[in-house]
Formats: sequence, structure tokens, C-alpha cells
Amino acid sequence: MTEPIRAELAGGVPAWILHRPGAGVTTVTLWTLTGSRYEDEDLSGGTHLLEHILMQAPLPGGGRPVDLLEALGGEANAVTSRDHLVLYARVPTSETLAALDVLSRALAEPVITAEVLEAERRVVQEELRLAASDPADVVHDLFFDAAFPGGALGRPVGGTAGSVGRLGLEALRAHHARWARAGTVAAVICGGADPEALLRALETGPLGALPPAGPLPVPERPRFGGGGRRTLALNSDSAGVVLGGPAVPYGDRLLPAWQVLMDLVADASSALLTEEIRNRRGLSYEMWGFANAYRDAGVWRAFVSTAPENVGEVVETAVALLEERAGLGWTGEEVALAARRTAGLFRLEAEESLEEALLYGRYGLLGGDPHWTLDAQVAAIRAVTSDDVLAALRAAMDPLVIAIAGID
Repeated sequence: MTEPIRAELAGGVPAWILHRPGAGVTTVTLWTLTGSRYEDEDLSGGTHLLEHILMQAPLPGGGRPVDLLEALGGEANAVTSRDHLVLYARVPTSETLAALDVLSRALAEPVITAEVLEAERRVVQEELRLAASDPADVVHDLFFDAAFPGGALGRPVGGTAGSVGRLGLEALRAHHARWARAGTVAAVICGGADPEALLRALETGPLGALPPAGPLPVPERPRFGGGGRRTLALNSDSAGVVLGGPAVPYGDRLLPAWQVLMDLVADASSALLTEEIRNRRGLSYEMWGFANAYRDAGVWRAFVSTAPENVGEVVETAVALLEERAGLGWTGEEVALAARRTAGLFRLEAEESLEEALLYGRYGLLGGDPHWTLDAQVAAIRAVTSDDVLAALRAAMDPLVIAIAGID
């Protein structure tokens, strides 16, 4: 991996370019450093709805951004999280400057009309309706609500059908105007496009003309709840189970240990929970573990999909295994193998230009580390010790949150 080119536009917008000489595909990602945790309760779901609008609102001169980007032979989409909004396009490298222009105008100069708002409001409400009936989806909202009760991190990223229905045109325009500014917007581009041409286009384009950031709300410091069990009844032939707890934020020395821990708990085919619940007992087909880092907090989750009648056995087995392992830990050889797997998967993920751009955005921009590199993260993962993993597991259990969706 080559060292990224890090620049800052005259107006203050960071621009990072991960150059892959000769690559036939380039990914453009534009970041706004806001998300659902920055919304007031009366704006709940506003960032996610804005994401839809930015990709669908016709640009001055005609054409919806998503259509214009697809016409370049590319694909386009957007992602909203608790602490960021990303617009992205993957295109043939020869079309990168055109894609950058379209995405920049979509983010900086959208024409947000009542017509587009109402159309996308209905789309989002349908998206939320489908998610609410899927145990494997809604269980994560249940978990976050239990983990951060009453807090902004605990609210659903997309809001609710009711909160989205109450969002007004002027409120969304004001939300966009507050965050689409230098200081809260950034660009990360990965692929074969010429870096000098990209920097010129960024400087002379809409992002180079963004106004400076004004006073911004400071999110409340997250407070993890007291643990326990939360259950949501659904009429479904499947159930979703999440076990999780507190983890660490971006920049924490032990974050690599948490990533290795997730491999040992539920990610690998021979992981602690996977081996017993899936391989030996046949109680689940889908299982995974993941540690979410934020700027000032973190959570971990182990997800298990199972039949409703198996939920009790799954939860009892998982809790017993985790408690037992918190007393025993793993051997140095077991941790070294998990670290090797975790580091390898990190590199495999970054083979795609989109994924590498997202990694740099999350760890570098959101994490506040302008010097972050993929190589350094991989090295930190490979250096994780059994003591690091045991410390992470013991912290993970204090307290333990269990969320279950799908028991009628």
C-alpha cells in the first residue's frame, strides 16, 4: 500500500487521495461528519432522509445524481451512520472527474424541494416498515436502545416512521446548511485517477467554495446503560439475538485487541460461540461479531440468527461460554492465529477501492488521526497479545446487554 496523499483545500476541506497507478476503477467518497447522534429528537431520522434526498434531488441543469453517475458506467449510493454521512460513486477511472463533479454538486448545491422530500419520505418509511418486521434487523435497534438508554447513540439511525413523517422542508434545509461546510466535509478518493487533476478539480469545484463551519452542536457524552435483557415480540419464524456491551473508541490503544476478540468470539468458523452454537448444536446458520468504534465510545455485538424455540438455549449457552472464557482467556498461539486472520481480512477488505476509502474515512477522519494508515493498523492487529484480548473480554462483559427480537 502506498502512503496516501493528504491535502487541504484553500477553504479548509480535507482531501485524501489513495492513488493506485493504473487501476481501471476509482471510488469517490464525500464525507459529512454528522449522523443520527447529532440530531435533536425532533429531527430524528433527518440525516438518513437527507441522504436519500441528496442522491435523488435533480441538480441545476437537470438530472438526478444517481442517474448521472450510473450513466457514467458506475454505481452510486450513500450511507448514514450514527456519526457520519457518506456519498460515494465507483466509476471507470476515465470518468472520475465527472463523478466528482456530480457528487460535489449533490452534496454542496442540492435543490431540496417539497416534491422530492415527500417522495423520499415515503421511500424511507417503507424502508423502516420492512426493517421493523425483520428480527435480524430490528434487534440491533433494540440493542442500542438498551445500551444507551435515553441517549442519542441509542436512537435508531433512520428514526421511526412517525419521526420521519414529522420532518419539515425547512428543518431539513437548515440541517443541510449547518453541516455542508468546510470543517465538516471531506473527500477520500481511491483508485487510478491522477492526483493532481483531482486536487485541481476539488479546489475549483463546489467543495472548494463551501462556507466555513459555524458553531456546531457538541454531542452528549455517551453513557452505557446497566446491562440486562430486552425482548421484542414479533410474529416471525426466526429470531435475532444480540449479545454485546461496551467497547473502546477510535484511537484507543486496545481497539486492535477488540477486533481480534471478535474473531475469537464469533467471526471465525472455529470461534467460541460459532463452534458450539452452530457447528456442534446446529442452532444457527448466520453468526458474526463486530466492534463498533465511535469518536468517544464503542460497543461490541455478537449476532445469532435462530429459530424462536431455540432462543433460550442460544442465550444460555453463549453467556456461559463467555463467562467461562473471561476466566480462562486464550493461549498466545490462539490469539496469534486470530490476529493473523483479522489482519489478513483487513487487507482483503481494502483490496476494493470503496472499502479502502471507507477505512481511511472511518479511522482517519472520524477517528481524528490524520496520520492513520492501513499498514499501521494491520501491524497493530498483528501485535495484539493474549493479555490484551483477555482485558478486552473482561471489559466486554461489564455490563452485558442481551437483545432478542422475534419471540411471539
